[in-house]
Amino acid sequence: MINNYDKKYNKIVKLEKSKWTSIKKVHGWKHYEVKNIDKKNNLIELFAICDKSKRVFVSKRELKDQSHWARGWSSKKSSRDDFNNSLKDQLVDGNITWKQAQNEVKQIVRRKRERKK
Repeated sequence: MINNYDKKYNKIVKLEKSKWTSIKKVHGWKHYEVKNIDKKNNLIELFAICDKSKRVFVSKRELKDQSHWARGWSSKKSSRDDFNNSLKDQLVDGNITWKQAQNEVKQIVRRKRERKK
């Protein structure tokens, strides 16, 4: 789930002091900033913004995985937006076919119609 933008522009040297949002809470917090970069072991140390004593060590690969971390500090998204983005991501990454994506969209539309009745 590493997109081409991250592969091209998100080099390890450019991660210093960058901001990240964890998709699921880590140590009770979601918003983190890069503190140290261990280039030898490819580990990145992050600290929670609201509690600087909470530190997390993650690999560069895990940090770039959009199912775990998002670049920047983002607020909550609706579950509908998360579903639509994940469907798009699955299609782009080749995890599902175009036909499967069309069927998913048809099911969503059908469910919406049923709720309106």
